[in-house]
Amino acid sequence: MSNHSIHPKSSNDTLARAMSWLTDPCRRLSVTCVVMGFAWCVIMLGRLFIGSTVGLADSGDGHRLLCQLDVAPVGQPQWAWVTPTYEAYDWKGEACSTGGSGTPYLSTQWVLLVFAKALTPVLGLPGALDLRALGVVCSLVFGLAVALLTAAMPLKIWARTVVVCGFALATVDSAVAPYFISPFSEPAALLGMLFLVAGILRLLRGSRTTLPGLALVSAAALWTIFAKAQTMTLLIGVLPVMLARPVHSPRLAGAWRHLSRRFPDLGRLTAEPAGTSADGAGQLARDGARGLAVGVLRRLPAAVMCGVIVWSTVLFAGGQAGWLKEVYHVHQVFLTILPSSPTPEKDLRELGVAPEMAKFAGKSFLSTTGPTSSPHYEEFLDTVDDGDILAFWAKHPGRAAALADDGLLALTATRPEYLGNFLNEPGKVAYAKDDSFSLTVMAFALLRPLRWIVFPGLWLGSLAVGVRLLRHRGLRAGPRGVGWVLIAMSLNTVAQFWAVLLSDGQNDIVKHMVLTLYGTLLLGPLLLAAFAATALSDDPDTDLDEGTPAADVPWQRAGSSGALAATSPVTGAEAPGAAFP
Repeated sequence: MSNHSIHPKSSNDTLARAMSWLTDPCRRLSVTCVVMGFAWCVIMLGRLFIGSTVGLADSGDGHRLLCQLDVAPVGQPQWAWVTPTYEAYDWKGEACSTGGSGTPYLSTQWVLLVFAKALTPVLGLPGALDLRALGVVCSLVFGLAVALLTAAMPLKIWARTVVVCGFALATVDSAVAPYFISPFSEPAALLGMLFLVAGILRLLRGSRTTLPGLALVSAAALWTIFAKAQTMTLLIGVLPVMLARPVHSPRLAGAWRHLSRRFPDLGRLTAEPAGTSADGAGQLARDGARGLAVGVLRRLPAAVMCGVIVWSTVLFAGGQAGWLKEVYHVHQVFLTILPSSPTPEKDLRELGVAPEMAKFAGKSFLSTTGPTSSPHYEEFLDTVDDGDILAFWAKHPGRAAALADDGLLALTATRPEYLGNFLNEPGKVAYAKDDSFSLTVMAFALLRPLRWIVFPGLWLGSLAVGVRLLRHRGLRAGPRGVGWVLIAMSLNTVAQFWAVLLSDGQNDIVKHMVLTLYGTLLLGPLLLAAFAATALSDDPDTDLDEGTPAADVPWQRAGSSGALAATSPVTGAEAPGAAFP
C-alpha cells in the first residue's frame, strides 16, 4: 500500500482519537471547564481593552487603598477620566489612612493590587502601578471563577454551560466590568461572590458536606466580606447554608468511636433505644430527643466554622476606622433624613441633636461649611448612634418607604453618571460612558416605572423558588443545592440593599448599589439553573452523592432501627438521624 493511501487514514485515526479523548465522559466536564474559563477570560480582556481601555474614574476614595502600595496617581483630573498610572511615592503616617484617621483602610482588594503592581513592569506599562494590569489580573481571576462555577453547577453539561454564561454576561456588563480597572475595593467583592456561589454548589453537591468544602466556602465568604464592610450582609445567607447538611469526616468519626469506647456513658447518650415494647408516644419522644442530639453533633464542625466566620467578621468591622462610622452618621442625618423632611428641626430634636444644625441639611461630611463646622458637632457625635438612626426609621415607616424608593431609583441608574469610563485620550469626552455592552443599563432604565413590582418581586420570588426547590423531594442533593444558593443570594441582596440605605444613605448611592445590582443580576441565571434542575431531574450527571460505609457513631445510625442511615438514591433526602458523612 502506498504512502499516499496511508496518510489520510493515519490523519483520520488521529482526529478520531482526539475527538474520542475530548468527548470521553470522564474528561468532558474537565474540558468544558477549561474552555469556559479560558474563553470568558479572553472575552473579559477584549471587553476591557479592545478599542480603548474601559474603567472607572476615581471619586477620591481610591487613595485610602492605593497609598498602602506606596504609589500616587499621575496628575490627571479625577471624576471625568480614568487615571490608570501611579508613580512610586513614600506615604507617611496619617497621610495614608482612612480619612486621615491614622487607621489603614482594610480590604482584600489589596491582594489583587499587589499582583497588579508586580505585573505592571512585566506588561511594559508605565509607572510603579498601572490599573490596566489590575484589569488583566481581574480577568484571569474571573476566568478561574467561571471554570469553577462550570465544574460545580449540578446540571447537564450543556445546561451548566448556558447557566454559567449567564453569570459571565452579568459580569462583563457595562454596569459591572469597569470596576475591574478602578482604584476601588469593589472588584474583590464582585469576584468573591462568584467564588462563593461556586463554593456553595460544591459544598452541597451531596447529601453530606465535607470539612474541605466548608473551609472553601468559609474562605470565599471571608474574602468577600473583607473586601468591603457592607458585604457583611453575606452572613445572613452563608451561615444557614453551612449548617444545612451534616458533615462527613472520617477522622471525626474515628475520634467519636474512640471517645465512646473510653467513656461508655457518652456513647449511650446517642445510642439506639433497647429493643422494647415502648408505646408509640414514648418512643417518639425518645427518638425526637436523640434526633436533636445527633443533629447537633453531626453539624458541630460546621457550627465551629460559622463561629470563626462571625468572629473574624466582628474583628474586621472593629478594625475599620471609626472615621467611617462618623461619616455614615453625618450622611444619614444631613444627607438622607433632613433634606426630605418637612420639619428638620423636629427630626433633630427626636434624635437628641441641637435643632440649630438643621441649616446643614444637604451638606456632606467633607463640606467645609457642613455639619463638622458647627459648634454642636461634638454633641452630635456623642448623641447619635446606629440604634438612634434605626429607631428613627422604624418610627417613620412612610419616610422609610420613600428612602427605599430612592434606593430602587439608584439601582435602576446602574452606574454613577459623575464618573467617566475612559482615559483622557483624543476623541473621548469628559465623563463619557461605555456602552459596548449595556444590556443591564438599558433594561433597568425600561423597568424604572415598574421598580416596585420587578425588583422586590424578583428578590422575594427567588427566595420562594429556592424554598420550593429544597422541598422538591424528586431531586437529588446536588440540584437541591441550587435552592440553597437562591435563598442565600436573595437574602443577601435584600440585606445589601438596606445596608447601603442605612449606612452612607444618599451619599454616592448609585455607586454603593453596585453589589446589590450584581446580586440581582446573578439571580437570573440562578433561576434558570433552578428550572433546569427541575426539568432535568433525571440527569445522571447530577448524581453526585457519595456513599459512605457504616461506622459505629451516632450520626451514622438511623433513628430507631440501628441500620445505616441512608440518603435516598432517587431523592437525596435525609431520613431522621441520617448519616453524617
